[in-house]
Amino acid sequence: MRRAQAAGPILGALSLMALSALVLWPVVAGDSPWPLAPGDYLEARGQAESGAQNLVSAIYLGYRAYDTLGEAIVLLVAVTGAIGMIASAGDARGGAADTRFGGAARRRTELLDVVTGKLGPVVLVFGVYVMMFGHISPGGGFQGGVVVASGIVFLSLGRRSSHGPRITRAGTLAAVEALSFLVIMLAVGLGLVTGSGFMGNPLPGASPVVSIVVLNALIGLKVGAGISLMCVAMLAEANEPW
Repeated sequence: MRRAQAAGPILGALSLMALSALVLWPVVAGDSPWPLAPGDYLEARGQAESGAQNLVSAIYLGYRAYDTLGEAIVLLVAVTGAIGMIASAGDARGGAADTRFGGAARRRTELLDVVTGKLGPVVLVFGVYVMMFGHISPGGGFQGGVVVASGIVFLSLGRRSSHGPRITRAGTLAAVEALSFLVIMLAVGLGLVTGSGFMGNPLPGASPVVSIVVLNALIGLKVGAGISLMCVAMLAEANEPW
């Protein structure tokens, strides 16, 4: 019985690998040349049309913005599902999941508080920089959001009780993620009102780079809040009691 249970995940992983190889084999083994026209077009005209020196930001917030919107929706669904599973696991143990991160400080050391307390704000500032300057340097909303989430996790690790910084509380993070996603949807639909079309530049007469900066900031807030929410929830589950 135990052998059968242990073999189940192994067979599942092997099946997934075989299916992935079957799907990817035509791409790897095909002799058709890769299309070069889109890359040449972006290299020649990307900066002039978008105003962004970083063509990666120009692509995912301009030329393929529909894909980016889909990725934001996928992340929202993933965070919602993960939080639901964590809450269900807490209920299955006979009560609500412990939302306190900290509790008794029997095995804590001052080193953890000092290090995380110093690093957290620095990482947050760097994450905001990566978000806001993704149009002229490597980075952007997704990358900056992950860095911001790292800073919030640092602050969560350093707090001794549930009375930590507001930015580390699950309710605050959930509200920021929901609000930022709502503003993203409003921003991409505002072009219908101004006449530039869905996901068009909502500011008539303004450079497209303004739209890129705004969307980078909104996406960074959403990604940072969503990942932080999952991490804080899992840290609370894994650290009861200290």
